[in-house]
Amino acid sequence: MIGPGLNNLDFSLLKDVPFRHEGRRLQLRFEFFNLFNIPHFDIPGGAFSGSGFGVVQSASKYGSKPPRQIQLGLKYIF
Repeated sequence: MIGPGLNNLDFSLLKDVPFRHEGRRLQLRFEFFNLFNIPHFDIPGGAFSGSGFGVVQSASKYGSKPPRQIQLGLKYIF
């Protein structure tokens, strides 16, 4: 059996703010994981004996396929 496909888009924006001396800078980062918040479903049931054979029972429980996440970061580079 073949399960549903996986569509995922991660996106990152960053801005470097340089300081006047010694090449130091501050970096502001915005990171988006699963940018369009596309739902990811589990694989269909594969047990012949049950009534759920071939049926997708639920969405993924945020294990390897989480919903959209937004992260803000600030990095000092010296």
